[in-house]
Amino acid sequence: MTDGVQRQPQPRYRGHDGFTERVALKVSSSMPPKHNLHAIAAHPENASPEQLRELRDAVQRRQFVEDIMELQGTFFPGLDAIKQANEAPETSATLKECIQEKQKRHIEEVRTLYKWQAEDYYDEMVDLSRSKADIDDPCLEAFYKASRSGFDIATSFDDQLDRINHAHLQGLLPLIKERNALRQREEFEQRRRDQQFPNSIADFHAIRNKDVQVRIARFLTADDLGKERMMDEFKWSWRQTAPLVSEYNKTESFRNDVRTLLRETIEVRDPRKARKE
Repeated sequence: MTDGVQRQPQPRYRGHDGFTERVALKVSSSMPPKHNLHAIAAHPENASPEQLRELRDAVQRRQFVEDIMELQGTFFPGLDAIKQANEAPETSATLKECIQEKQKRHIEEVRTLYKWQAEDYYDEMVDLSRSKADIDDPCLEAFYKASRSGFDIATSFDDQLDRINHAHLQGLLPLIKERNALRQREEFEQRRRDQQFPNSIADFHAIRNKDVQVRIARFLTADDLGKERMMDEFKWSWRQTAPLVSEYNKTESFRNDVRTLLRETIEVRDPRKARKE
């Protein structure tokens, strides 16, 4: 790969989420069966190995669907939780909590699925050991190993885990995109607020955000070098800050208010005071 050039995925892999097309269709349950499964189940002695495998896969998918319905189908947070969620403002922070809650619930569901899979595997191995004939026949032994391999059920477990993880990620993707969009808007709004500077003493006292008020107070009490540094950081112009600086220099009561604000802020944030208490 050439330095500075990122290799792009091949077009035939787009939209498959890492699966081949056949597996992607199977995961989404949009691939119709090739054969009449009811007829195969009624007369398994007439079915081919491929038909029997398709019937077994269908039974496993049915069991997996029932497991998922038991895991997720009965989840209901309650009317109070739904009402509170609808009334709460949607921010990047609330969406982050929602994503974390879904991830936590998904981990618990996967742990439960692992437990069920272990129980199914144990039952399968017990049945396997009990169904073995007590006859020393090489042909029978070869048939026994080929038809009742423990790897088949283990492979089906991996397929089930891939399905539940894939569905989980598909559900998270819209929330993550929405959270990123909200966070960008919030950061833009925060930068816009940071660039604002009050024109008068009344505008300064009207600021509701305490952090913004403290920032302005620190600017007013800073020396010329400190003022230049803060103006570069918060994109303030000298013309924008000049009216309030002039008010600060000629109004003693305003200077006392600013000093009191900074003193209270320092006292609250001083960790030594917290240790003494």
